[in-house]
Amino acid sequence: MTRAATLGSMLLLILMLVPPASLEAQTKDDTIVYGLQSDVQNWDPPNSVLRESIILGYNVFDHLALRDLKTGKVGPSLAVSWKNLDDSTWEVKLRGGVKFHDGTPFSARDVKATFDRVLNPENKLTARGNHAKIKSVEVVDDLTVRFKTDGAYPLFVERLTAQVMQSDKVIREKGHEWMQENPVGTGPYKLVKWAKKQEHLLVRNDDYWGPKPAFKYVRIRIIPEQATQIAELISGGVDIIKAVPPDQMDVINKSGQARTSTSPILRTAFIQLDQAGRSGKNPFQDRRVRLAANLAVDMDSIIKHVINGLGDRTATTINPMAFGFDPSVKPYKQDLAQAKKLLTEAGFPNGLEVGLMSTGPTVEPGLIQTTEAIVADLAKAGIRTKQRFVGEVGPFTNLVRDNKADPMFTWSWGYYSVFDADAILYDVMTCDQPYSYYCNKALDDLVIQGRSTLDTKKRAEIYAKAQKLIHDDAAYLYKWGLRGVWGVSNRIDYEAPKDEIDRMFVVTPRKK
Repeated sequence: MTRAATLGSMLLLILMLVPPASLEAQTKDDTIVYGLQSDVQNWDPPNSVLRESIILGYNVFDHLALRDLKTGKVGPSLAVSWKNLDDSTWEVKLRGGVKFHDGTPFSARDVKATFDRVLNPENKLTARGNHAKIKSVEVVDDLTVRFKTDGAYPLFVERLTAQVMQSDKVIREKGHEWMQENPVGTGPYKLVKWAKKQEHLLVRNDDYWGPKPAFKYVRIRIIPEQATQIAELISGGVDIIKAVPPDQMDVINKSGQARTSTSPILRTAFIQLDQAGRSGKNPFQDRRVRLAANLAVDMDSIIKHVINGLGDRTATTINPMAFGFDPSVKPYKQDLAQAKKLLTEAGFPNGLEVGLMSTGPTVEPGLIQTTEAIVADLAKAGIRTKQRFVGEVGPFTNLVRDNKADPMFTWSWGYYSVFDADAILYDVMTCDQPYSYYCNKALDDLVIQGRSTLDTKKRAEIYAKAQKLIHDDAAYLYKWGLRGVWGVSNRIDYEAPKDEIDRMFVVTPRKK
């Protein structure tokens, strides 16, 4: 190798190691640091079921509509208005003057390309089920798009809050694989770099059409250990963490450096029982065994003593904040004698042993502790568990999707911006959905009815029937609606969001 070539290689190496000037300029005052327990699978929100991917997506992409969490009403975002032309046709007017991060103008073509990509079954995107009622999307003009639906579609506007808008140009020219790691949105931040399982760096989009974020940079640090997260929060290494264990709230609140913020969130926790037999033949295919499991556990006591009241007991999977929630359906109460009797009737007079797969508390505060308490109660009734722990939530959800879960597994489901019972019933309780281990054609029929009428009263009645059905069938082991616990640095203003979507662009420095 010549001396010139050697010097050239050294110079290239130096240039690779020196960060761009804009990144060198980062300071603590212009950077917000957000801690996550596990990394995203990708930067393509419609291709991920993980909460982390969806949350980060809200900071880089925009949606057609946006919910005001104070009023609960859905309002404009990239769409400025929408109306029914008839029961199965919606016309949406778009915001002008919006650009993608690469400078391409946002238009109706991007809306059509986004939904065409999601709805194409060959793409196998996880968001497809959310929009399956949409038959076609037509471009009327640059700022007008028309949706044709399969009959009446009451969730249309709600679902506008849950689909990020992606670029027609990127979809055509770059393609699916490139999009997994290279998000091009219209949102308030742009991705600068992603060091997998370590951190992400976002920079403010100074051409953003909406309010500009207070902080120029967002660092997302991946910190698997909760104890380390809390230590970093108190020492100033991070500004926001989530899913703080209830028994650690005092540590944060008494530190003088940070505080906790709590809120009921639109997520329900439960343990799936494999009624559908996706893990193979198992005891939970018998309703009596599923009912015994529900009667074995004192959920009220666990809420009170293990998670310090940070849960709202539910009789089914439906969250109390969702449209269609029916408070007249009452949760199961612990009855060990009846649980044992049911097991005997099902052919297990000496109890049974069954696999239980669980993961870490990336979403659910105190998940490990509450699972231990549930396991102890189940054992009292004769249901002994053989536990399998999968620490990372990505591989955990992949096992569920790929029919490799155990007959029992811990689960929670977030509705995010869709405050409607359909957002959980369809996704994790209807037949043949990737994350549902329950199949009951009677429930499927009710879900289809509920998403096929614009009559609000009728929809509420349908969801009441659905809740009675899944309660009486003891479809899953029901737990509670979650209350999220965030740890927040005293240097910033931030309140716990009810839809659990952390929007870094609303974080502001705290007034001194």
